[in-house]
Amino acid sequence: MTFGDRLLVDCAEAALARHDGLGWQTVPGDFWCYVESPRGRSVRQGWKLHLSATPLSAPLVLARAADVLLRRSCPFKFARTLAQVEELGSRLCRRGAGGKFLTAYPECDQEELVDLAEELHRATAGLPGPGILSDRPYRPGSLVHYRFGVFTGVPMLGNDGSYEAMLVAPDGRLVPDRREAWFAPPPWAPRDPFRAGADAAPATPKPVLLDDRYLVRKVIRHAFTGGTFLGTDQKTGNDVVIKQARAHTGAGLDGQDIRDRRRREAELLARFAPSGRTPHLVAVFEQQGDLFLVQEALPGVTLRQWVRENLVPDDGGPWGGHVSTLRDIARELVDLLRLVHDSGLVTQDFNPGNVMVLANGELRLIDLEQLAEDGARVKRSHTPAYAAPEQLGAPLFGPAPAPSASLYSLGATLFFLVSGADPALAPDEPQERTTAERIAHWLRRIAPRNAAARFLAPLVVALLDADPRRRPGLDAVRARLTGAEEHEAPAVAGRVGDLDLDLDLDLDRLVSDGFTHLLDSMDPANDHRLWPPGRDDAGTDPLNVQHGSAGVLSTLVRGCRADRGLVDGARVAADWTARRVAREPRVLPGLYFGRSGTAWSLLEAGLLLDDERLCQQAADLARRVPVRWPNPDVCHGTAGAGLAQLRFWEATGDEEFLTRTRTAADALATAVEHRDGQVRWPIAADFASALAGVAHYGFAHGVAGVGTFLLAAAHATGETRYAELAVAAADTLASLVRIDRGAAYWPSDDKGGLLKTNWCSGSSGIGTFLIRVARSSGAEPYAALAEQAATAVRRSRWHMGTCQCHGLAGDGDFLLDLADFRGDKRYRAWAAELAESIEPRHALHRGRSVAPDDSGASVTAAFSTGLSGVLAFLIRLRDGGPRLWLPGCLTQPSAGRIVEGPAHSE
Repeated sequence: MTFGDRLLVDCAEAALARHDGLGWQTVPGDFWCYVESPRGRSVRQGWKLHLSATPLSAPLVLARAADVLLRRSCPFKFARTLAQVEELGSRLCRRGAGGKFLTAYPECDQEELVDLAEELHRATAGLPGPGILSDRPYRPGSLVHYRFGVFTGVPMLGNDGSYEAMLVAPDGRLVPDRREAWFAPPPWAPRDPFRAGADAAPATPKPVLLDDRYLVRKVIRHAFTGGTFLGTDQKTGNDVVIKQARAHTGAGLDGQDIRDRRRREAELLARFAPSGRTPHLVAVFEQQGDLFLVQEALPGVTLRQWVRENLVPDDGGPWGGHVSTLRDIARELVDLLRLVHDSGLVTQDFNPGNVMVLANGELRLIDLEQLAEDGARVKRSHTPAYAAPEQLGAPLFGPAPAPSASLYSLGATLFFLVSGADPALAPDEPQERTTAERIAHWLRRIAPRNAAARFLAPLVVALLDADPRRRPGLDAVRARLTGAEEHEAPAVAGRVGDLDLDLDLDLDRLVSDGFTHLLDSMDPANDHRLWPPGRDDAGTDPLNVQHGSAGVLSTLVRGCRADRGLVDGARVAADWTARRVAREPRVLPGLYFGRSGTAWSLLEAGLLLDDERLCQQAADLARRVPVRWPNPDVCHGTAGAGLAQLRFWEATGDEEFLTRTRTAADALATAVEHRDGQVRWPIAADFASALAGVAHYGFAHGVAGVGTFLLAAAHATGETRYAELAVAAADTLASLVRIDRGAAYWPSDDKGGLLKTNWCSGSSGIGTFLIRVARSSGAEPYAALAEQAATAVRRSRWHMGTCQCHGLAGDGDFLLDLADFRGDKRYRAWAAELAESIEPRHALHRGRSVAPDDSGASVTAAFSTGLSGVLAFLIRLRDGGPRLWLPGCLTQPSAGRIVEGPAHSE
């Protein structure tokens, strides 16, 4: 820990020294440093106090507040480093968490609480800090804020599969402590101690008029530093974009905050106005302490959106953009950078999100706050996949990057222009290849049928050179863009199994290296997680399928069919998981986030290992799984539990599991909502879940997944009412489909969610269900829709991530399902194409080729979001076999017809 990192901890320890004899101590953690009394904290929940700060004010806020809190014997915590204080005030911080530099846990009555808040307010008055959105300020402009929440809380596995400190309601119920971006104490919380009398009823939302002129119509995006809105200038009638800058947010050690950057952006908009290549500045004003920048709303979309909407999809023939069109865009990108450089400026963050494409095809540069004077001292700002290596390794504060750094960003943007994919790559460990070499390999995969990729590939690779001196300058880039188009490059032939494919794919290496990496990275001595967690895995259940050991175990078990050398690893993973199951008293039902998947994976491991004890433990766990639950879905709820119960019945023949399958199916038959001729299974609005209040359509959370279980239950029980509901689910999805050039897409939910192609919420998951309804009913319309879903999946293969849940591996499993159902090798070839799209993204870890996780920038083991889920798809592509996490009645081609199709199916 450097001096700068220790500054705040030293400040707290100095305060403890001034109050010697209390026996208190500092307990530094990864993010927070706790200041605790020897007796610890005795209060579970209550009104707690938060103090905000900027990086510059944090040491003084801490020193003054610590003296007050220690004198009053009040435990507290604070952000451990100045970098973490900056993170809490940044644009990327969750709005419900932003600004909370110091949290105090007062164990006193309400009168003393008010006195404490007043003393803290006086001690820190006049110091800068942002407002905290989840809290109420003690007084207007005060750094002291308050909310009702957990102190120690009751640690528990929440309904969504992550560990949370829970509040205890008066009736004994445990409820999550939600940190919303507004003050929202639970309705049963004690009376607000800082406001006399009852709170007024919440006001009805009214139209927002800023500066008595600009009417806000739509939120473009929210951020802790301030929202971006689409509005109307009441004076001119023109559309405008309004950027809010909340006071003291986005602050750094340079003393500037987001308001300074917005003022700087306004200056640059005015400076570039004569060029006509940036939005027109309309106004800058302050209101209620915040600053607002108003600029014209450009009639167009970002380059990112334009590429997704205009690239010709990959349907097996020529795809991508027209060379002449993309060459024109590339020239305009060069002209935008030249405009910046000729003005004596450099850009720190040039990427497809900072360029607008107008309706007439012209380009405009937006978000000018990322521009800086050449050589000026700046705070580092970049988008990782588009930032030059010298930017990534630069200090947080230092000289602005040289113009050559933007050349690298231009190369990354051109790669996106021809592929629709961000050039995100997980690092090799140790580094064996340069980024340029890896992108060149990726482009070789894309180029055979993509003329624009062939034309721009040499330029992209040159611009991505790790040595800034070797990157071609803007004049040289412009000259290359006037060159002739290259001829079609021949495809490379290869084989996958017995299928001739137009690709070069070493499946054996990808599978072998991947499994070796799983075994090497497994840590049985770690009592908490068997594999290192990924970016979003912290706090999640370490035993579930989604993020934990059960999902990886299932892949190891599948791998043992081809490689008996994996058996010992599977045994270790099964034993580690089995020993820890009893530690968690709460049994959630879901297949991916609950204990259904854990029990299922232990069952398959027990069968593989011929371990009767393990099979029995798995069955005992399955019997503890609730089969009625407020959430009906596969991932978290009843449908997932039902699928697992059915699998246990198939494996054991125990009628208890079939009875429990019926119970789950009956619960879903009761919970169904009929509306406008459609069926839905909404998640109750009052259920403690981030998914509450929405009716989803996809496999993971909605109609497709519920329908899949009901169809399986109909096969097992012969109950026609389950089959009829499954058909109604298929008909509902048929009524909601959006067809685009022969490809089928669905909204993710009844709120009009985005059209997606993935397993969890889009085409491949819905297609997974429709295949099985078609097989059971003989209804060709369902099969035809599934084939159109396959077309959508194929078209997304170059810009989707790699994972099972919302990436290429889950999509590939659907295509293999379709190949099995139709008996058509074409769909297996399409699945192999998806594997081909995964391969160039691999990282080398100790010389082994391993697929990245869903971030694209790291390698983790998790099934739904990481390597093991990719391996499950790749080994099935190579060796065949049924899909994981579906009972046998849904994976066997011999399953007979049990339901009737729709009247129009003939």
